Amino acid sequence: MTPCRVRAAALALALLAAATTAQAQPEATLTGYTSLMLDAVPNAPGPAATSAGAVELRGRVFLDGRVTVGERLTVRAAAWAEGLTGERNGTSQRHAVAQPHEISATWSTRVVELTAGIGQVVWGRLDEFQPTDVVNPIDITRFFLEGRAEARRAVGLARARAFLPRGATLDAVYVPVFRAATFDMLGEATSPFSLAAREVCLPLGCLPVVTSNARPPVTAGNGQSGARLSATTGRVDWALMAWRGFEAVPLYVAAAPPFGPGARAMAVDAVHPRTTVVGGDVETVRGAWGLRGELAWHLDDTLQAPDRFAALAARSVEGGVGVDRRAGDFRVSATVLGVARRLREGASGVIDRHDLQLVTSVDRSFARETRRLRVFGVYNPGDRSAFVRGIGGVSLRDGWWLEASAGWLTGSGTDTLSRLAERDFVYLRARVYF
Repeated sequence: MTPCRVRAAALALALLAAATTAQAQPEATLTGYTSLMLDAVPNAPGPAATSAGAVELRGRVFLDGRVTVGERLTVRAAAWAEGLTGERNGTSQRHAVAQPHEISATWSTRVVELTAGIGQVVWGRLDEFQPTDVVNPIDITRFFLEGRAEARRAVGLARARAFLPRGATLDAVYVPVFRAATFDMLGEATSPFSLAAREVCLPLGCLPVVTSNARPPVTAGNGQSGARLSATTGRVDWALMAWRGFEAVPLYVAAAPPFGPGARAMAVDAVHPRTTVVGGDVETVRGAWGLRGELAWHLDDTLQAPDRFAALAARSVEGGVGVDRRAGDFRVSATVLGVARRLREGASGVIDRHDLQLVTSVDRSFARETRRLRVFGVYNPGDRSAFVRGIGGVSLRDGWWLEASAGWLTGSGTDTLSRLAERDFVYLRARVYF
């Protein structure tokens, strides 16, 4: 655990201790779970575009403690630790990580709520792919295996929510230290879901790629901030947002001329350019149908060049509309999500200017919520790419769950699903709540 995280954990313990001693009888709870997952990615890529496969055993412990003092102060300290052992690319791998999920103190009144610490902020309304959900970066592996809610990474933040007249809410967030998205917190360099280049091959031979992380330094000028105003008009819930931050997913830029006399490697920088996003979302209900819409305009976007290690200055608009309906034990959701991109003046290169995705999910519960099934799918007709994930769970006894999942990816274009094609996976997981 890094010194920053050690200090954060110490701060959380101090906050809990202070809250506990502030009153004689504070309300305290402790919950959590342990899990063990066996997963396999049979066609995971290996050196020189070979298929090496991966088999992993992942164990996780999650603890969530809360202390409520009076009617205004709530302190939460939640964290998880996870370890991996297995085989990737024909080599044995062992990795471990401990991460905060939320370490925060929240003080609230009828008109304002103030939060400081480490946590998550969820914006947007669409299913899984939320264009305005920009505060927290994600872990790509956990997104594909488990979904967006499990994939969000906590960030240090200060948050103020003002409860305005007529049910409106203004949510302002400041993130002082940038945190990047990751392909896999457990051994990113060898992860089957990594999109980072490991070697470059030309007719004369292949060279390994050496990547350096060029993350924004921690300075006052490199803080990220944004706000979201939400309200209800008639039967329509709506929100407007704005965000100024950095690209969470790295873009790869050649750090030096790659091939010179006697060159043994190609140097690449993983950069995170500035970005500005404005957008909004709406939601309403018509009979048994829920209707949702969401739009994000990236005023200064940066795109990865598909044919070389270069970042291209661009602007893009991403938005979608979705419907969902509950019928008995079924919940069905469908979303159409589109993206339009164009290069900014002075930028040159080739980009995928238009993108369309069809997103759908079906949830079904059985036998008084002791059996669950969720099927999630994404299809991009332009790139002929698709991702389908099914998760089935059964409650063995109170608090004991056994889950099985399978995922399939395919594609022949340049989008993310195509680049991850053939990373089909299966897993079996046992989870015990307490």
